[in-house]
Amino acid sequence: MPAPYPVSLHCVPTPVAEQAVGDVLTLNRPEESTGVKVEVSRWPFMTENQLATLHACGQNTDGTALMLCVADAEPVTRKEYEEGWHRTIEWSYLQDLKHNSHLVFVFQVALNSVGCDCPLLFPPLSLQIREPIDDMTTFENGDWNNWEVGSDMRLGDVILRNGILISDTASKPAGELLVKKLTGLAVGHRYDFSLSVRRRNSIAPVPILSLEAGSNSVTEQTPFALTSWQILSGTFVATEQDTTLRVKSYASGNDGNDFEIDNIRVREL
Repeated sequence: MPAPYPVSLHCVPTPVAEQAVGDVLTLNRPEESTGVKVEVSRWPFMTENQLATLHACGQNTDGTALMLCVADAEPVTRKEYEEGWHRTIEWSYLQDLKHNSHLVFVFQVALNSVGCDCPLLFPPLSLQIREPIDDMTTFENGDWNNWEVGSDMRLGDVILRNGILISDTASKPAGELLVKKLTGLAVGHRYDFSLSVRRRNSIAPVPILSLEAGSNSVTEQTPFALTSWQILSGTFVATEQDTTLRVKSYASGNDGNDFEIDNIRVREL
């Protein structure tokens, strides 16, 4: 058996993915774009009818392997010969990929038009998968989703009942109402931070709330005088991968300042 020998790949291009930033591919929701476009520029020995193959492999969130045959010994067309070769993979095929796993594209071509020779492998393209954050807290089934009562509140100032946070104790202090440490943010990316809130009664004072991310204000101090649900929402740009989210309360008094909170959401824009 002959000994293996190295093959130089300096003369052939590495595939590129148009939607990747560096070596990171952020998964988009299927309706936002057509898919991931993988391109291979013209190679020195490229000919019409040359058989080209592209495979993609990755890891799903359940640990199973994702194996896609994107192109199987497909002849190079005249247009591809002139402009370069590409294929598009629909986002729907990639939605279950595991966060921080790798998606590898392997491209190869036959050295003749009938594919009898051993195909030549091009340098593979390896992309790190990043799933956009969409952190939704509904408080259903008693799940706080890592939100905690703020350090300025007393025992019983914030309780969970029937999937809704309730704050209606007397003489409740102002300050940090709720807090959560959120990890895995993409530095430089913009996020929407929102929640639903409604007043429980018409007793003064009116509840006043705001949202914070790290040391930055996400919203202004906002009064909520209505007993119907309203949205408190703002955006922030992540400056670190981990940040502390806060809901703050500003009203105080012997009575009033009674409200409910639901559906706290942080999502990447």
